[in-house]
Amino acid sequence: MSTPVIRDIDEVLTTTRAVRNRMDFERPVSRAVVEECLRLAQQAPMGSNLEDWRIVAVDDPALKRRLAELYTDVWHQTVEGPLASGEAATTTRLSPSVRPDPVTQARQTRVLTAVKYLVDHLEQVPVLVVLCSTKPIPRHPVGGTASGYYGSIFPFAWSFQLALRSRGLGSVMATALAHKARKVQGVLGLPDDWRPITLLPVAYTKGLDFRPAARADLSEVAFWNGSTERAAG
Repeated sequence: MSTPVIRDIDEVLTTTRAVRNRMDFERPVSRAVVEECLRLAQQAPMGSNLEDWRIVAVDDPALKRRLAELYTDVWHQTVEGPLASGEAATTTRLSPSVRPDPVTQARQTRVLTAVKYLVDHLEQVPVLVVLCSTKPIPRHPVGGTASGYYGSIFPFAWSFQLALRSRGLGSVMATALAHKARKVQGVLGLPDDWRPITLLPVAYTKGLDFRPAARADLSEVAFWNGSTERAAG
């Protein structure tokens, strides 16, 4: 097993960022380190004690190019196009112009710029990891089996990202590719019941000096015994 470059668990937890601009496209990522991090992620909590996840790691340039084309289509269809046309829901969710103050407006502008950077360079990322679920698709998007459907794959994804960070690699949860799930299945030749949930581009990071992100005061989002007694700030 490789030696982690960041050993402090609190540092790993507070500095595992969504990495886009600082991916090192020139430094190769070995299959060994990816598989090592995937083994660690297998220890994540899972629903019904069933490993209903399937992982497809992609380092073939031709396949990465085809996945990048799909991701570019998603960007145009779900972000760039709707924002350009002023579509209400997308504008409310993503546009910097509707953020309440200059600081959050600037932060959202940086996020969109970083996402576009990844869109433009996805095929250059050394490894693209597609996480799939084999659980039955829930009938309703909220409640019931929906919680279990997503409640196994995302702990796996986060554990994988933490393991990557501890070894000097970065990633980002690019869930938008799920808009093209069927086409992803076709590109990779996946069985029908391997349903892509998210994409995780993987690369070494340019530097390790990631900082905790700006977040709301805990008292604004956490409560005791209901919705009135706030947690300590």
